[in-house]
Amino acid sequence: MKNDQALILDAKNGDREALNILIEKYWQPVYRLVCYKVGNSEDAQELTQDTFLRAFRSLERYHDTGASFKTYLGRIAVNLITDFWRKKGRAPQMVDIGEYQEPFSDTADRPEDAAISAEQQHEIAKLIGSLPSDQRQAVELRIVAGLSVREAANIMGKTEPALKMLQQRALKNLRKMCIEHGIIEGGAVNANR
Repeated sequence: MKNDQALILDAKNGDREALNILIEKYWQPVYRLVCYKVGNSEDAQELTQDTFLRAFRSLERYHDTGASFKTYLGRIAVNLITDFWRKKGRAPQMVDIGEYQEPFSDTADRPEDAAISAEQQHEIAKLIGSLPSDQRQAVELRIVAGLSVREAANIMGKTEPALKMLQQRALKNLRKMCIEHGIIEGGAVNANR
């Protein structure tokens, strides 16, 4: 399988198959990031499509800067999301982080635990939303969107060590808030709430 730079070069030369491979490879991570930020699948699909359209329209001007193509797409998506909320004249909606990642544990045998887990995930999503904006964005990009340290740092315009420090502070603050809200006790999820 070709690497991204070879696919991009082929796409610049009009190869539709190369474009399709790039879309197939990166649609889900971009969609997951956008959906988390806008809170509904309809707007997320439209903004994800706009991200790819914008990326492919400017592909001739794309230069390898050492950042991955996924980071390039993420930066475009973040800009479109910012424009989306600016046009709406309001702040982003709070969404349930549990909808965008695997549950905390396997609850297949105990449905009552699944309900508790969903409630906890909703509370954790609210707590993430209350983090300072740079810490919140670090958590969203690294944990929710699943980007690498390098990719998240490039999107945020930070160095990798700065991004790691932000993530570490965010997780420390999030853990403290989870303990304060009774979501975890001594590092374990509190199922007896």
